[in-house]
Amino acid sequence: MSAKIKSVLWKAPPHTLAKISILQAYLTRWFEIFGRSKSRQNLWYIDGFAGPGEYINSPTGSPVAAITSASEALQNVGSQWRAGDIHCVFIEENEERFAHLKNKLGATVSPQKIHSHFFNSTFVDGLSALRKQVHNPFLPPSPLFAFVDPFGATGIPFFDIKDLLSRESSEVLINFDSDGIGRIFRAEEAANHEEILNEVFGDDSWRTELAKHRVSHELYRGVLALYKQKLLALPKVRYVFAFEMRSAKNTIDYHLVFASQHPLGLEKMKEAMKTTAKNGDYCFSDAHLNQSAMFRFDEPSAYSPQLFEQFRGRTVSYPELNDYALNETPFVNPKSMLKDLEGRGMIQVRSGDPKRRKNTFNEENLIDITFQQGS
Repeated sequence: MSAKIKSVLWKAPPHTLAKISILQAYLTRWFEIFGRSKSRQNLWYIDGFAGPGEYINSPTGSPVAAITSASEALQNVGSQWRAGDIHCVFIEENEERFAHLKNKLGATVSPQKIHSHFFNSTFVDGLSALRKQVHNPFLPPSPLFAFVDPFGATGIPFFDIKDLLSRESSEVLINFDSDGIGRIFRAEEAANHEEILNEVFGDDSWRTELAKHRVSHELYRGVLALYKQKLLALPKVRYVFAFEMRSAKNTIDYHLVFASQHPLGLEKMKEAMKTTAKNGDYCFSDAHLNQSAMFRFDEPSAYSPQLFEQFRGRTVSYPELNDYALNETPFVNPKSMLKDLEGRGMIQVRSGDPKRRKNTFNEENLIDITFQQGS
């Protein structure tokens, strides 16, 4: 989203509509999974920068997508629903957009199990107000999904992201303006960079890390890498993945960064992302909206060399390979890449199944996999 937008409603660019599609597809899965598994626990969705609820060219903003997903999940699960109610929290600072949002959702009919909470405030103040409510997702901890979608690079302190992710069944999807943060870093004091970057990253580690990437096209990747590193350093957060979003000129706009404690969450998020991506590299570009992909970037042979270099000369367990595949490649597991590497004689597989066939990887029987030293 552009920081220059000042109207109540605006025309959403294709990558924004793609972002909403990803959110809606994932939330439906999220509500269904926890609806079946979390007995009597309420499920919480937090929209940190909710906006007006719609766009000039689309009736579905993120708040509408959330309500729609919750309604679909309740219908799909039916009598198997074991969880409590669904609570949707909408935080919006702009008064006119906030009023439009309340009117928009007020005209929406939803099941009795879905409850909406509105806060006309900043993201930080909205979270603080939510904590003071009698019914909130923090005491006792409830399954929580937060969509944090600000205008520009500021307004999402790492402290609050850390707090959201400190609970077992919590996940976040963040619109992370890696390019904008890079520009703030380059502008230095003229952009009040120290205060902003300390807030974004939670400390001053950016001073040395970002200094390594002075070239513009490298800097935004360094910004993203540091942010992912900070997320993965949080207790129990093991799964972080970034989905690249590009502008109509095919330049980087922002990243959608997903963080979770559970592999199933990232598996389902990748499924939602992949239905939206126009090529297989999890990079949605407006410039490619009406073009057919000439080739796919998610072919195993495109990523198996990366996997090999990561583990060259080592003997590793399957779970370690699985985590790497989830966090660093488009795949939900490493099997297709391992098949490619075994076919080229670059790995040796040790299995507890004496009848194991080459190029099959049953994780229950795999003991370990040795990566050769050579290329």
